[in-house]
Amino acid sequence: MADTRKRNRFIDRTAEALNLGRADVEALFQGARATTARVNVLHPSRRPDDIEADLRAVVPSLQAVPWCPNTWRTDGPDGFSPAAPGLIEDGRVYLQNASSLLPVVALDPRPGHKVLDVAAAPGGKAFHIAARTGNDGELWLNDGNPQRAAHLGELAAVYGVPVTRLTSHPAQYLDKYLGDGETFDRILLDVQCSGEGRVDLRHGDALRFWSEARIEKYKFLQTKMLDTAYKLLRPGGVMVYSTCTVAPEENEFPVDKVLGRHADLDLAPIAVDEPAVIPARTSWRELRFDRRLSRAVRVVPDGTFEAFFAAKLVRSPLS
Repeated sequence: MADTRKRNRFIDRTAEALNLGRADVEALFQGARATTARVNVLHPSRRPDDIEADLRAVVPSLQAVPWCPNTWRTDGPDGFSPAAPGLIEDGRVYLQNASSLLPVVALDPRPGHKVLDVAAAPGGKAFHIAARTGNDGELWLNDGNPQRAAHLGELAAVYGVPVTRLTSHPAQYLDKYLGDGETFDRILLDVQCSGEGRVDLRHGDALRFWSEARIEKYKFLQTKMLDTAYKLLRPGGVMVYSTCTVAPEENEFPVDKVLGRHADLDLAPIAVDEPAVIPARTSWRELRFDRRLSRAVRVVPDGTFEAFFAAKLVRSPLS
């Protein structure tokens, strides 16, 4: 009975947050999503065109992701399975859900930028950043879990990504561990969250770790992480905040708080033309958020995308 009540609470909350019916939530939160394959343009011995050919040899039905260069998708959650082992092991491709491409596309890191990935493990977004800059610039990677950070360093070598600095500090206190005055052109803050976007309701234990109390706990931690990251963002810099969850408490709430505390922050639009990508909320139950939250995006889950959230924060240049 307790599990049924929890399931109903999850479905009701999710339906309300995504403006869906309960039956839609039941259907959309069942099963795995299709995977995308990002060709590693930094591979030391294989050219991108050759890697694409390697991929097509085992997965002929590739479709380009139009808003993310060198990235391909195919139908079905198991579409890349025949190709995955060899292509991943030697760093030719990185497999991830299409939603996970959004933060780096929004961040738009450029050659010469100094970039910080605050919660970088397992590494897909960090390696995507490196690919977008062509390894031209500085890439600082942090993850609060030392074991995950160590594995991240090993994977970076496989994917041909030189790391300027690899640390394992709590994200909410990161400014206290870096040097005085250390700032970055780009910061990615893909935070620890309740992970509602990855819930698979086919499994009886899908909501084992889910609770509204956990959501409340995370929203304060995430707000602290955002405030800390703001201190490390140089004037004129860009920070992307993202989660793989649905709860407005973890998505719009922290962004609203940091906008209210820092007058030199603004939200920029995220231009990704997909039916699943919709404007973020400007209210939730009794809460009213900054109207600029409509420039952030939510991703409604479908056969390709997991539920996701991303906001692009821009700090004003010095006058």
